[in-house]
Amino acid sequence: MSVLTLVPAASDPFDAAEADVRARYVSAYLTDNRAGDVIARDWTLYEIEMYDAANPGQPPLMDEIRSLDYPAAA
Repeated sequence: MSVLTLVPAASDPFDAAEADVRARYVSAYLTDNRAGDVIARDWTLYEIEMYDAANPGQPPLMDEIRSLDYPAAA
């Protein structure tokens, strides 16, 4: 089983905290998806949508979540 780890690129504590929040959302989505819990997965997706709406200056996390369902290019 592969594990994704998001590493903050900057040394700013705010950036590190934002990276941690984003990593937790990705982790929650993957956990819900693997468990087959569609209710928890949909709730996580809702929270991600709210996060994206509250942080318009950052790259959308929903785009990252959607890209998890695509196979990697060889």
